Amino acid sequence: MRSTGRHQTKVSRGVVLTAFVAAASFATPVQAQDLGIPDKGYTLEALIEAARKEGPIVVVDATGKIKDMAKNFTAKYGIQATGVKLSAQNQEQVLAREAAARNVTHDVFNMSNLPSVTTRFLPEGIGVSWMPPDLVNETPKGYQNPAITSLNPWLWAYNTAKHGDKCPVQNWWELTEPKWKGKVSIPDPLLRNETMFWFNQIETNFDQAMRDAYQAHFGKPLGADVKSATREWVKRFAANSPNVTRSDTDVGPVVGAKGLKDPHFGFLSAAIFRTENNNPEMAICSGLKPWAGQLTPRVAVIAAGTRSPNAAKLFVHFMMSGEGMAPQFADGKLPTNTKTKMPADEASGVAQLVDQLHVNNSETTKDDFAKLQDWQDLWTISSR
Repeated sequence: MRSTGRHQTKVSRGVVLTAFVAAASFATPVQAQDLGIPDKGYTLEALIEAARKEGPIVVVDATGKIKDMAKNFTAKYGIQATGVKLSAQNQEQVLAREAAARNVTHDVFNMSNLPSVTTRFLPEGIGVSWMPPDLVNETPKGYQNPAITSLNPWLWAYNTAKHGDKCPVQNWWELTEPKWKGKVSIPDPLLRNETMFWFNQIETNFDQAMRDAYQAHFGKPLGADVKSATREWVKRFAANSPNVTRSDTDVGPVVGAKGLKDPHFGFLSAAIFRTENNNPEMAICSGLKPWAGQLTPRVAVIAAGTRSPNAAKLFVHFMMSGEGMAPQFADGKLPTNTKTKMPADEASGVAQLVDQLHVNNSETTKDDFAKLQDWQDLWTISSR
């Protein structure tokens, strides 16, 4: 057993569950069945018994709600879990460095960079995806390999005090015009790989939607010499001086804080709509074309070198059951477990608009990862 002194550092279910394209399978050097008790003959009771014989675990997410999740897990199972908040990029660094050093102190990660997981961490045996056998019947197949715990909505939002119940923007291409120059706030795409992955997802799978949106807005087709409508939009948007912030917690106050004279249009996560964030005059830009936002899949990853494999698996089960993710549903995170419901008082109302959100095609995540630097370079050059 390890020392406890380790380093601490009304839902539209049908749309959500059918929109996400089935995740691709990847051969991994470290298989889930090689960690802890085997899936053959598996029972939850056996997993709990094995987990209670192991040491404590450290669990990681990009939200502080992971601390509540860890406390709830400890209270339920009597197994000490410590929650640590780390950004998506920092999670990747910790997972990789601890694997290289063969000194794993962070056991379970709830990661938002799906391309990094499926292209690097699973194939290289740094992390492991495990789907609880007793939850397959209440988890759509597309969320099982790798195990997707939830979907994180990122949304285009506007100030309701100034614009009422009608969003002032109807089309993404408007954001490339002088009217919105310097008045659109977004988290820095160079600090958030999910944004760059999203650009590549759109270009790879939905570029025609961007081309159609161009024609709808400007009344003429995009030039035939422009091979990628998505790339053209990114170039123009970056050149239109968006207000780039460190995170979406900095976007909320310039979009929805009370009493703003010149509020911005913004891109942020559903969590920023919570009343305690003091952004009461903000709403999702419903009807925006091509999309009002995106759904970012979040993946349960067990560090391959964990010394508490059964406790780590039990925490994954806790998340995949929906119960463990409950503290995050108030933030607008959408469950992948079909038996789990969203709270009625979730602030953003995103559950009613999931059919307006872009959903990643996980079969092309390898391409997203490969072209990350390309999109980063395009953004950097275009924004100068």
